[in-house]
Formats: sequence, structure tokens, C-alpha cells
Amino acid sequence: MQFAVAIIYLLAFLSPVHSWIYGFRLCFEEVEGSSQCQGTRSSCSGWSSRPRWTEYYRDDTDGRSGGCTYKWKIEASRPRIGYEYRLCFQETEGSSQCQGTRSSCTGWMTTPGWTAPFRDDTDDRGGGCAYYWKVEQRKNAAVDDKAICRVCFKETEGSSQCQGVRNTCSGWSSAPAWTKPFRDDTDDRGGGCHYSWFLDCIPAGVGMENICPSDTPCS
Repeated sequence: MQFAVAIIYLLAFLSPVHSWIYGFRLCFEEVEGSSQCQGTRSSCSGWSSRPRWTEYYRDDTDGRSGGCTYKWKIEASRPRIGYEYRLCFQETEGSSQCQGTRSSCTGWMTTPGWTAPFRDDTDDRGGGCAYYWKVEQRKNAAVDDKAICRVCFKETEGSSQCQGVRNTCSGWSSAPAWTKPFRDDTDDRGGGCHYSWFLDCIPAGVGMENICPSDTPCS
């Protein structure tokens, strides 16, 4: 009996498309690659059908030259009717340089909203900030269309340490593409960077993606 169960699990694992993989996931990438950008610089979360955080990434920007340049995107695998989604963020190192709300989620797709603001104030003090993201789903019978989604990012403090594109959305999950790059160059200068994310979802197949703004949420 145990052997038969083991064979079933093995066949399921070897299946080219696992039946439990569906929904959306978030991918993160850091592309500057300075020594201040630590841990896993490119990873994706688990699919929303089996949520799992992205791999450990650590921001340790300070007075050294260089910074960290961030991008995000949303990918899809067979999203289903009758589900809605949200994006979650957490910071786990908890140093005094990691400020604001260190763990929050967007609104669900039917009541969309930004994550609560998180403030990055990393500098020459010891410690850094460890970042993770994931996408979750739940059943909602009121959702009678399949969705396509994208991730939007905004930085709202606007200090000179917050560089690159401070308001950007990724491509839609039907044609995944990264957000425009945002550069974190926080150090001992006054000020920091306030970050928020938004999971922007619309019905698939009706063309709304063609009229949505490119840098702010449509939903």
C-alpha cells in the first residue's frame, strides 16, 4: 500500500503541469549587483494556489558607492474563475532602519488597495532590511471572469536617495514584463524611501489593458 502511494506521488511530481499550480506569482529582480544588495537577487514566489514567499533578499545600502536597482513582475498559470487575489510584503530583519509597516497585504481583487507604506532608511548603522513578497488567493463566487493582473509600485517620500522610476506598473500577466527600474541609494543623508505595492487585476479578454494607465493602477 505504501509503495502504491509513493508511485502516485511520484507520477504527480513528474507530471508536466502539476494540477495544483494555478493562479499568479510575483517575481523580483535586483539588477545592479553591488555588494550592498545581498541574498537572492532574482526569485519568484510560489503560485497563489500554494503561496510561498520569494527567496531571502537583503537591502544593506549605505555610504558605499553603488545602490540596488529593483524590478517586479506578475506571471500567470491557468488562472480560474471564482478566485480573487492579493499581494503581500514582509520585512523580517527588523532593524531600526526598517520603518513603517513591515508586514502588510494589498486589498483583495474585489476591494483593491495598496500595501501599507514601508520606509527604507538603511545607512551605515549595523543591520539591513530583508524583503519578501508573495501572492495569495481565495474563492469568491462573485468573481465570474478570469483575471489578468500586474504589479504596481510607488515610492512616495521622494528624497534624492530614491532614484529611477518612482511610479511604475509591470506588464500584464498575459504578456509578463518587468516594472521600470527603481534605484535605492539610501545612506546617511537625511530622508529615506517609502514603498508600497498594488496588485492590479482586471477581467481577461475584454481589452481593458489597452486603455489602462501604464504607471498607475487601473482597478
